[in-house]
Amino acid sequence: MKPMSNTDPYLVVGGGPVGLTAALEMSRRDLPVHIIDDDFAPSPESRALAIHAPTLDMLEASGVTERLLEAGHQVRNMVVHEKGRVILSIPLSDIPHRYNFILSLAQSQTEQILTDALAESGIQLNYGTRLKSLSCHSAGATATLVRDGKQQQFDARAIIGADGSRSLVRKQAGISFNGESEPQQFGLADITLSDWPWPFDTAVAELLDDGIVGFIPMGEGFGRLVSNREQALDASPHGARISKVGWTSTFRVSYRQVETYQRDCVYLAGDAAHIHSPAGGMGMNLGMADAATLARLLAEGNQDQYTKLRHAAGQAVLNQTRGNTRGMTRRGVLTNLMIRHLAPLALSIGPIRRRALKGLAGLDLPITWR
Repeated sequence: MKPMSNTDPYLVVGGGPVGLTAALEMSRRDLPVHIIDDDFAPSPESRALAIHAPTLDMLEASGVTERLLEAGHQVRNMVVHEKGRVILSIPLSDIPHRYNFILSLAQSQTEQILTDALAESGIQLNYGTRLKSLSCHSAGATATLVRDGKQQQFDARAIIGADGSRSLVRKQAGISFNGESEPQQFGLADITLSDWPWPFDTAVAELLDDGIVGFIPMGEGFGRLVSNREQALDASPHGARISKVGWTSTFRVSYRQVETYQRDCVYLAGDAAHIHSPAGGMGMNLGMADAATLARLLAEGNQDQYTKLRHAAGQAVLNQTRGNTRGMTRRGVLTNLMIRHLAPLALSIGPIRRRALKGLAGLDLPITWR
């Protein structure tokens, strides 16, 4: 086994937004990096949509933010209603940040922008390359990779697992991923609308007898339905006339987090380290912050601080999304009273509204990437 050299790269496993952010931020800090993905081409699915203000801040140094802003759609208001009767109307311009909106952009487009920026730094995403196994040793790490049916041994300084909720990197490192799941299936559907009573700069949530359906605009005339019903289209919102249905999916919401984000030569980021409800669109943003934080710590030689810095942020988002999701989907008398009467009263008070919006935008989470 050869000793690790200064030219051995870090191996990033996973070519989604988290892995791409890790590779881009390491490259920006002059760390050698090699990134692989077992898919043979980029995914065309929209998947995660929301990009929050801290993420836009974080990606400015790499020049990505300007491209995201140009490609994305700015959501500037939020409305909660019941059969057309407005209960809450919240201007996102009250977010206490210069990016006082939520940027809506299909994950496939976010990935393409990150991939292009990474290529400009001289690093290509290696599609069709699968991690089979890994081992840690005093010299760093050795991974067995499979490409075109052929195995090769790859020496790395360390391995970053950004390979999703079923992470092989996590399993190979023997890191547990305990938690709980909601009992029901949730559904989503990307739709085009021929008629819609709300502006397309407004995210809309409609209270149903058995839960909620939300609409997140992705542009003029189209966007994403999300519901706690298994088939989101069964919860078609009040006043909507759907002319076209694109990508649909069902999923079960789980709340899980690893006990440690690192072990020996392995580091975990994104869904490999934590999963939670999509309420608030925090997941991709949280994972990208993991990646950028790890890149900074590796460059500084402070990687031992990684779990300490990111575990608390992950737990905060799990707690927040669990509370929000259950509050909207398991409504009782007290919850309905809060949603219909107490919340509108509280949010009419400027400081309380701004504090709530700060949490919505992830501005209350610690900034660990700089």
